[in-house]
Amino acid sequence: MMHTLSLWYKHGWIRAIDLSLAEQLQQLGEPESVAFMAALTSFQLGQGHPCLELAQLYHNPKTTLNLPPEHAQQESLQACDDPAQVFAAQPQLGHLEQCLTQLQQSAAVNTNNSPLVLVGSRLYLRRYYDYEQRIKNDLKQRMQTQPKVNTLQLQQVLDALFGATDRISWQRTACAMAMRSLFTIVTGGPGTGKTYTVVRLLATLQKLREQPQPLRIRLAAPTGKAAARMTESISTELENLRAIPAVADVLAEGLATEAVTLHRLLGTVANTRQFRHNAHNPLYTDVLIIDEASMVDIEMLAAVVAALPAQARLILLGDKDQLASVEAGAILGQLCEGAEHGHYAPQLAQWLNATAASQIPAEKIDNNGSQWPYLQHTTMFHESRRFDAEKGIGKLAFEVNQQRAEWLQQWLRDSKIMAQQYPEFDNIHALPCSRADAAVIKQLVMDGYAPLQQLISARPTEQTDEALNQWAKAVLTQLGAFQLLTAVREGDWGMHAFNQRVTYWLHADQSQQHGWFIGRPVMVTHNDYGLNLRNGDIGVVLQRGAGEPLRVAFLNPQGDVRWILPSRLTNIDTAYAMTIHKSQGSEFDHTVMVMPPADAPILTKELLYTGITRAKSHFTLIFSQPQLVLKAVQRRVIRNGGLTDA
Repeated sequence: MMHTLSLWYKHGWIRAIDLSLAEQLQQLGEPESVAFMAALTSFQLGQGHPCLELAQLYHNPKTTLNLPPEHAQQESLQACDDPAQVFAAQPQLGHLEQCLTQLQQSAAVNTNNSPLVLVGSRLYLRRYYDYEQRIKNDLKQRMQTQPKVNTLQLQQVLDALFGATDRISWQRTACAMAMRSLFTIVTGGPGTGKTYTVVRLLATLQKLREQPQPLRIRLAAPTGKAAARMTESISTELENLRAIPAVADVLAEGLATEAVTLHRLLGTVANTRQFRHNAHNPLYTDVLIIDEASMVDIEMLAAVVAALPAQARLILLGDKDQLASVEAGAILGQLCEGAEHGHYAPQLAQWLNATAASQIPAEKIDNNGSQWPYLQHTTMFHESRRFDAEKGIGKLAFEVNQQRAEWLQQWLRDSKIMAQQYPEFDNIHALPCSRADAAVIKQLVMDGYAPLQQLISARPTEQTDEALNQWAKAVLTQLGAFQLLTAVREGDWGMHAFNQRVTYWLHADQSQQHGWFIGRPVMVTHNDYGLNLRNGDIGVVLQRGAGEPLRVAFLNPQGDVRWILPSRLTNIDTAYAMTIHKSQGSEFDHTVMVMPPADAPILTKELLYTGITRAKSHFTLIFSQPQLVLKAVQRRVIRNGGLTDA
């Protein structure tokens, strides 16, 4: 088994840290089978799973581990056995019961400070087991803490904010739900009114606060881009509240509008995994609202709840159907599992009904709702103001999210005919292509980025800071008009190849010394606290005047332009194309999503749904084989973990 791990590492199937853990345990005298399982647990962590689900592993080892990897070369396929072959050839691995017995007898498992923790058939690295327990215990405590609420006063405030009506308003329900405990989730797709609700939720909390001084409210998001969008959206929506007399007093006190990244909120400590704010130095806040919570990993949320005072409210916003975080965990997806069905306990429905003239629909009430503890604090929005579920982008996203193949199959085959016959489908296009460098793709890209190129060329003749900043801001805004998204990073259909291809198409006649050239869009790939840049921030290379050095223009969360010399940027990628993962929290007028010609485990309905819902006005899907798209729709992201265990 150790020889197998060495071969897998040699051929890039597992990481050095996975092999190293197994070697250390073996040196400490642990059985080879225990060392092997430890390596697989570490490997699963790298795949986004906080633990190794042993029952799944023994049922289907190849699928559980997703080995061989999608990038495996023929040489490695010949040299290495896949997991199914390994399990079949190794009698030491035995059956699941034998494996569990060996782990239970090991000193490396379930002892004081042991590196591994076994819970049922789940095997954890201790640190991630501790993260999960910290989150579960904290959320349990916040859910059980129920502040005093005068339902009549709450109803009056909500009537002023939402209007008195006997029609169910889930946005209103979310505000009422947030008053009932110290933990709330608001989930829904794009355009379902999450920002609209948050502003009214902030006003409700301030209006009905028990303390005389205003609540200290903090807003945060996982990335700089998401934080900037949250700041902009809340500031815009706040203006709509100023005409409501009932909340004029709390608006005069000022509502929080500026969002920061979670790293900035907690205060990173250089060269460590620690944060300045923790259980011993908690945040100075009464309410914390986190947007784009689907992107928050288990380690980050554990750090957040550790630093959040016990009496503070925690409110998570996000789309449970989007991709999970890049790092380990699928927090929002697990907490919101089943949210589309409500599963509200009768006593909760009765309390919510007392705050409104409308009634919670009977189909959302579950006599066994107590078996869904997190859903008793969750509101899901279904109706999108941006997308019609029967038209265009909304219809496509709905069909993918519901994993329905019949309509999708027809659209993939006849999208042009459908667009001609039905105007409601003229903003979604299926473009079959057998080559990534096909002329039709080149023309699509050239047309899509033409307005950007023209704007970059129109440098103002007036060389004042104000004029140059306005020009840079217009260029950065235009970057949101057209975007290529790829499902994978590597290969001919991956992000890197498309960035090289598009760069050549658009800038073949321009000097590209050291990779820097006028008009190059770039994305920050790691947080840079020295420059106050965050992972996901987008900039563009511009020249302020003839003969001046190139600079990269970025927008800060307040909408001001910053000019940074390229030599100071160390972790960046060209951003003509970005992965769908990296696009989370962004929106583009016209989104073009590229699917690879070979199947891979990463191709899931969550990936497609996330890519489709990045589009605001137009969406184009480029693919080579329709059956691979349909296969991806039928595959779901399943991340293991015990967050929702009783």
